[in-house]
Amino acid sequence: MAILTRAMVFGNPFIFADEEFYMFVGGRMLHGELPFVDVWDRKPIGIFLLYEVFHLFGPWRVWAYQTFALLSAWATSILCLKVARFIAPAGGALLAGFLYLVWTANSQGCGGQTPIFYNLLTVWAILLITRFLARQTRLSLFQTGAGVMALFGLALQIKTSVVFEGVYVGLYLMWLTYRQDRDLMKVVPYALAWCGIALVPTVAAMLFYVLAGHFQEWWFANAISIFLKKPSPVASLHQWLHTVYWGLVMLGILLITTILRLIFRKQTADCQTLSRFLGGWAWTAFAGFAIFNTFTKHYSLPLYPAFFIFAAPLWTSRLSRLWLVLLLVWGGIRAYDAEKRLHKASNLTTLKKVLPVFSAQPGCIYNYDTPDTFTDSLPYCHLTRFPFSGHLGTDTEKHALGIDPVQEIKAILARKPLYILISADDSDRNPYINHDTFNVLIKEIRQHYEAIYGVVQRYAFNGVIIYKRVR
Repeated sequence: MAILTRAMVFGNPFIFADEEFYMFVGGRMLHGELPFVDVWDRKPIGIFLLYEVFHLFGPWRVWAYQTFALLSAWATSILCLKVARFIAPAGGALLAGFLYLVWTANSQGCGGQTPIFYNLLTVWAILLITRFLARQTRLSLFQTGAGVMALFGLALQIKTSVVFEGVYVGLYLMWLTYRQDRDLMKVVPYALAWCGIALVPTVAAMLFYVLAGHFQEWWFANAISIFLKKPSPVASLHQWLHTVYWGLVMLGILLITTILRLIFRKQTADCQTLSRFLGGWAWTAFAGFAIFNTFTKHYSLPLYPAFFIFAAPLWTSRLSRLWLVLLLVWGGIRAYDAEKRLHKASNLTTLKKVLPVFSAQPGCIYNYDTPDTFTDSLPYCHLTRFPFSGHLGTDTEKHALGIDPVQEIKAILARKPLYILISADDSDRNPYINHDTFNVLIKEIRQHYEAIYGVVQRYAFNGVIIYKRVR
């Protein structure tokens, strides 16, 4: 199932902008550049370290990261099965693993998005707790909590949004400690120790930047900038309705599952302690998704392990089993359609057509807002600390970068890059772009550049226009 849900786009370098940028940063790290200092972003260091390893595979790096992502998704689905088996029959547990793979594929998770990697750590941590609750481990509660918090600590350095689930699990461990000993004085040292273990990877990253003399850069990127982002604009009523629709889909899946679990509680009788814990995990994951009010597909990727493990006991009832089958069929159709559109929009052939355009006359290239696969595949000139296509070119990041984007664009253009890449759909009517930087860029292009190549917009691919400096 893991192979089937990814085969259509395997090897495609244009799956999603985020992972294209992670790969680019991984490559720059191999050249001695530091995230947050030489190449700016707000993701934790862990995801860039991971992609640095993938970049060691050179021309095969896209296949390397997608192979590892496939294995990570597969391993996560196995752990989903193992956790679900504590509260569900074998058929329901198997379907929980299948549902995880299918729904991640239809939610822009068929590549190497951060949850594809940290979901593995999260479900592993949940498995440790379920084994303790089911008395199938020799580990003490403190040892179990230490392992759980170590896994969440690693996950935090892949993406910090996992903190919601980490806090829920931490509070649950504290409650287990109190229930076991009825002594608050024992809860406090346990809680402090577990928090300390969870913070070890983050503190280690911070100390590295402190010793390197770049604490301020690390602190701003990791702790401040996210609160300075503007809400994403709404391009149209259709786009707003689609966003609301996806949020309602996630709420609907969890709500219907919860209601069916209550209706068929006699048929799905299991360990009530485990069920309550896993149900709480599912609702906490949804709360983390809802609190940011960004109901886009890839933000729902962390929800699926909790959702489908919680739904697995419904397999014991013939009627409620239909809900699981419906979810599998619905998710499978959506996954097929999403990957089909992605493959048609842009693929390895697209990259092979674009790269030769630059070979006739090598020179510095500035990529304003086209896929970062181009930046990673072409000779690199360090024109700016902000090479990601989603930073200087988008309105949401206007006040969140710690610099004036207009002055940064002017500094880039002052270095007279030979080529400039912009998306084919850039215009004054596009609400997503930073119109201040775009207007400065367009003025420079009209005065000194001419278009030499263009790829039209198709489906999710916004197209690309290549301009070359002529005067």
